[in-house]
Amino acid sequence: MAEVRKYRVKESWRFNLESMNDKLHCIGYDVEDGKLNFPFEVAGTIINDFEDLDNIREECIDLLYKAWGKVTGKEYGRIKQIVEWRVMQRYCTCLNAGMSEQNAGACFQDI
Repeated sequence: MAEVRKYRVKESWRFNLESMNDKLHCIGYDVEDGKLNFPFEVAGTIINDFEDLDNIREECIDLLYKAWGKVTGKEYGRIKQIVEWRVMQRYCTCLNAGMSEQNAGACFQDI
């Protein structure tokens, strides 16, 4: 049986996984307030209802827990996908708030 390779996760990626949990709560509030409607996409996952939203939130929490140790290649890839989505959301928020593209681009240092 082949040995499964394990990878360390950068601290900034763990921060973004934690931040993702907060963002998903805010998305839930936006749905409740009628500012956002199902379905929508989050980090490559189509969210059709609150159950899907809870599932991706649980996935992020699970991956954050695992990220304190070494993760498999599949877990690493999913963490990267989530981090990239979260960073892009942060970048767009900065631009929409009037920040210069150069300053908002600092968000990408996390990747």
